[in-house]
Amino acid sequence: MYFELLKDWCDTLIRLQVTEIKNKKLYGGIMCPSCARIHGRCGDAIFPMMYMAARTGEDKYLECAKLLFHWSENMTRPDGSYNNDTNSDWKGITVFASIQLGEALYYHGDLLDSKTRTLWLKRFQTSIDYLLTKIEKIGGNINYPLTCAAAMTIAYKLLKADKYADKARKLAHGALSYFTEEGLLFGEGKPNDGISEKGCRPVDLGYNVEESLPGLLTYALYYEDEEVLEMVMKSMETHLLFMLPDGAWDNSWGTRNNKWSYWGSRTSDGCQAGYGLLADRNPLFGEAVYRNTLLLRECTHDGLLYGGPMYYSAGEPPCVHHTFCHAKAIAIMLEHGIEPSHSVKLPRETAEGIRYFPSIHVGLIAKGDWRMTVSDYDFEYSEEGHATGGAITMLWSKTIGPVLAGTMSKYYLVESNNMQLPNYTKDICLTPRIEVLQENTYYRNINDKSATVEYKDNDKVVVTAIGKLVDGRQQGNEPYQIQYELNDTEIVIKGHTSAQNAKFYIPVISQSGNAVKELSENKYYIETQKGMIHLISDCNLKILKGFAKKKSLEEEEPTKKEVNRIFNPVGGFEAVPFYIDIKPGEEFRVKIEVIQTSF
Repeated sequence: MYFELLKDWCDTLIRLQVTEIKNKKLYGGIMCPSCARIHGRCGDAIFPMMYMAARTGEDKYLECAKLLFHWSENMTRPDGSYNNDTNSDWKGITVFASIQLGEALYYHGDLLDSKTRTLWLKRFQTSIDYLLTKIEKIGGNINYPLTCAAAMTIAYKLLKADKYADKARKLAHGALSYFTEEGLLFGEGKPNDGISEKGCRPVDLGYNVEESLPGLLTYALYYEDEEVLEMVMKSMETHLLFMLPDGAWDNSWGTRNNKWSYWGSRTSDGCQAGYGLLADRNPLFGEAVYRNTLLLRECTHDGLLYGGPMYYSAGEPPCVHHTFCHAKAIAIMLEHGIEPSHSVKLPRETAEGIRYFPSIHVGLIAKGDWRMTVSDYDFEYSEEGHATGGAITMLWSKTIGPVLAGTMSKYYLVESNNMQLPNYTKDICLTPRIEVLQENTYYRNINDKSATVEYKDNDKVVVTAIGKLVDGRQQGNEPYQIQYELNDTEIVIKGHTSAQNAKFYIPVISQSGNAVKELSENKYYIETQKGMIHLISDCNLKILKGFAKKKSLEEEEPTKKEVNRIFNPVGGFEAVPFYIDIKPGEEFRVKIEVIQTSF
């Protein structure tokens, strides 16, 4: 599975490489079918291409790598650094350019002629020496110094200079104070060692498992640093508690939720480079890699990795960034001869009850076939960048998979070069929420960073959140209460607010083409790929209008009218945007059941 997927990805990247236009700004770059441009980091595909060249003996992979190297010179600066993009002077990305070039040279430099190898090695040394003195000044999130520890380790392997080994050790041991008591790595925030009013740390699951922990592991394994290795393994075990049974990383709550893709994170490399290298030490790690790679394969269409499970059905094109980044992680795992298979159950499969993480104010709940995540996490990376206020950020069913998912409250390009702009961006929040619109401002429970949440676990799990409806700047005074009652077969959501003209939105995940059947004004069946969701309310259920799919002028009108759906790049889901009107001071009630059947 692993090699076949990597080959599929690399062959498609080669087809997207610009070779007919000889302009040096274009020649050798990889054109993105979503962003209609060449991403500055496409040179990260050099290492997987070199691996494929060695594994298959086919010249096309080696030629692709050489062209990528020459195109990447467009991104280099006189001081040895790399720019993130043609329109971005962020230099932290020099870390990743150095890692992939160093890996390519270390493992497969023998494939290069003497002149080319000398040129590559000179570029590597120039960039690694830049990082040697500048990594602390670059600043940024914790992923940069930790992956720089990996870059310095690779530099030592190639160049055998002690200064690189010393720097690797300094960066790695400096990270040991960035772990919470539960074992979560923090540092994905501003400042990276900050503490919120609730005592929360800046944590992002996606960046941790796909970038930072693998980087720290690269150092620890090579130098046999048991202190660092022990901390990394403990942390990886803790992070694995968030993996859903289908191999998804539940980063529905993280500081960098804006880049959450159901399988991981948009521009990081993949968990295979970390968990895969420890698969022989912990079978759970191998299982995580196997499940996650299956999910990556399911989200791959026509040779490219899409940003989530429903990009393809929503008609949204794939950003090529996902493919060349995740190709690196699978290539490094295969380089070490590791191909994990299915053997054990994941922690969240066997979990029962409530597991609460004080350092992020997130609760993981397991009841029967349900898995639910609730967050009142108050460390903010970007305004309205993730749901809080006691929001359900993930509701997952063993029968059908994801039912509800949290997203940014307001979708916007926090990182314009690293996020996709979908066909529609207005009102595409997928997080279940109480909401009031006043004078073009949204007041929502999922914005309230000061909300309080209480958990109880008896015959059923009951979660109660109390707070105020506020905008992105925490302005607003109308109180709310929302409660979730979870038993083995259903979840009941009920709540109330004194606000006038309030609505409760409950976007139910279901991709285009699946049927939606109205049973009555307050009952619906929503079809998914694996079963049906039964949605029932004591109020009239309505569906938000105005988000019909974009069609070309030549396209004929469909004979069957498709029910309205919204799509959000965060998570990568389509959903039917149900809502109910709330009467001031009166309780509303919505129930969800899952049925293992279809129409």
